[in-house]
Amino acid sequence: MERPASSLWLSESNRVFDEEVAFQERFNAPETRIPILRLTSQPCINHHIYPEAPISTPDGKRFIFARSLPLGGITTFWIADVETLKVRQITDEAGAGAPVVTPDGKWFYYSVGRVIRRMSPETFEREECFVIPAELSWVGGISSVDYSGTRFLAAARGPSGLYGVAMVDLAKQRASMIYEGKDARNAHPQYSHNADRQVMVQVNDGIALDEHGNIVRLVGDNGASLHVLNDDGSGCVRLNVGSSPLERVQGHECWVGDTNKVITTLHRRESISSPWIQDRIAVIAPGDKTYRIVGEGEGFTHIHTTPDGRFWISDCNRTAKVFVGSVATGRYRLLCNSGATFGSAQYAHPHPFFLLGDGKTVGWNSDVTGVPHVYCAHIPEGFLEALE
Repeated sequence: MERPASSLWLSESNRVFDEEVAFQERFNAPETRIPILRLTSQPCINHHIYPEAPISTPDGKRFIFARSLPLGGITTFWIADVETLKVRQITDEAGAGAPVVTPDGKWFYYSVGRVIRRMSPETFEREECFVIPAELSWVGGISSVDYSGTRFLAAARGPSGLYGVAMVDLAKQRASMIYEGKDARNAHPQYSHNADRQVMVQVNDGIALDEHGNIVRLVGDNGASLHVLNDDGSGCVRLNVGSSPLERVQGHECWVGDTNKVITTLHRRESISSPWIQDRIAVIAPGDKTYRIVGEGEGFTHIHTTPDGRFWISDCNRTAKVFVGSVATGRYRLLCNSGATFGSAQYAHPHPFFLLGDGKTVGWNSDVTGVPHVYCAHIPEGFLEALE
């Protein structure tokens, strides 16, 4: 085992352990009075990116985030402890991808180029466990893990030259393409959170390239489409949502807890000459003829759910407010105003998410201070339940 990147737990939060200062009343969300905890303070780009990535430990007490210098340089990954409000660096390798946490919490896995590494969540020592074969000409970082903690998904390019999704099986020490397509260059592959090992893939129908192979259009007029398949590549089903001139999938989706249902945000418009409206959250399962609306009215963008699939959390791209809602009733309420600028940089988007455990702690990004930082809050008892 290789030594940890650091042995230091740092206190950077806005809760000061000095009773003359302590936690300022001004840090409470004005609308809900919920205490807003800022976990980082270094003048770096601090953020997590996609809510669907499994970045929190099963007890819901720790989660992984990224840190990089403002004008470039190595990106390192850190872990935040929401009880002690301390942070610690866990990677130092150039080119390391974001670690994912196995469902049992026994390991963090991440990639450095073609090398898959794992890390102890107790000692943060690391070791190499697999090298992805050269027949896959390009492989992005692993982004999802199955219920057993032994299979992983990664965006990749196979021998055919097409982009798509690779499945990495550590138990069998092999990697292979399970989905390929000319428009599968932004796949966001996600394993279901149960033993069915279903895989969701986003396909950006209508990608356009220039003569040098650079992407000049990331998605076509009808938006992305969502597909569900088995992790051996069989049984692919296209979900009946979006992909029309009047409705399109935004490109932000995840599984609804441990169910085989998918939740996604949508754009819609009354006619092809009308402006797009981004204000819906929908749930659908493979084989369903239509979806069910579970939230409507705000500029809902990034989406995530509690581990049990009862509640969703989303940010509004018009106001940067963060809302929580019920999957069963569609009722929702304001959690806080993140203050994020929602600029073109991904770290300026809140990307709110529920931590595991009891699903009563949430995290998000915000550059409200002028510097991108990572925030979290504990949801009061009854706050979510009142929506059902």
